[in-house]
Amino acid sequence: MFTEVLVAIVIGGVIYFLVQKSRSKVLKTEDGWWGVGAPPDGEEDISVRPFKISTSDEELEDLYRRIDQTRPVASLEDSQFHYGFNSQYLQKVVSYWRNDFDWRKQVDKLNQYPHFKTNIEGIDVHYMHIKPQRVPQGSAVIPLIMVHGWPGSFYEFFGIIPLLTEPSDPGDCVFEVVCPSIPGYGFSEAPHKKGRSGTSGAQI
Repeated sequence: MFTEVLVAIVIGGVIYFLVQKSRSKVLKTEDGWWGVGAPPDGEEDISVRPFKISTSDEELEDLYRRIDQTRPVASLEDSQFHYGFNSQYLQKVVSYWRNDFDWRKQVDKLNQYPHFKTNIEGIDVHYMHIKPQRVPQGSAVIPLIMVHGWPGSFYEFFGIIPLLTEPSDPGDCVFEVVCPSIPGYGFSEAPHKKGRSGTSGAQI
C-alpha cells in the first residue's frame, strides 16, 4: 500500500511540474516585414480601405478559355480517389464550373457583408467587419474575431454571422464580428519573405 501511494505521489508531482512548466512558456512575437523589399523609412500606411469583390468579363472569359483547353488524363481503373483526384469525376466538376456555376450570383452573395483591406507588416490583409444593425436595450455588443483554418476561407462563417449579429430575443448576446482572411488566402496578400510561421501569421 505504501509503495502505491508513493508512486502516485511521484507521478502527481511529475505531472504538476510539467503542467507548470508548459504554462510558463510564452510564444515570442515581434513585428516583422513580409512585404516586397525593405520596410519604409517613415510610417507604414495602416489606413483601412473598403473592398468590394468583383469578377470582370475578361477574367471569366480567360477562365472559360483555360477550362476549354483542359486535357483530361484517364484515371486508373477502379482507383476512385485512392491515387489523387479522380479525373472522370473532375470532368463533371469542370463541366458544372464551365456551364452552370453562376459567378455573378456568388459575387453578390459574398458582397452582402462589408469587406475591407489594411496593410499589416507589409502585406494587404482582407477582412469582413459586420456590426449589428440593432442592439436590444440593455445589451452590450461583444467584439468577436473568427479566423478560418487551413484549408478554408472567411466564407465558412456566412451561415453563423446572422445568428451572432441579429439577435431574435432581447436577452441574446450581440456580437460585432470580424472575419479576416489569413495571409495568402482568399483576398489577403501572401508574404513575400521566407520564414513565415503560424506564430507570425497569428501576430499579423
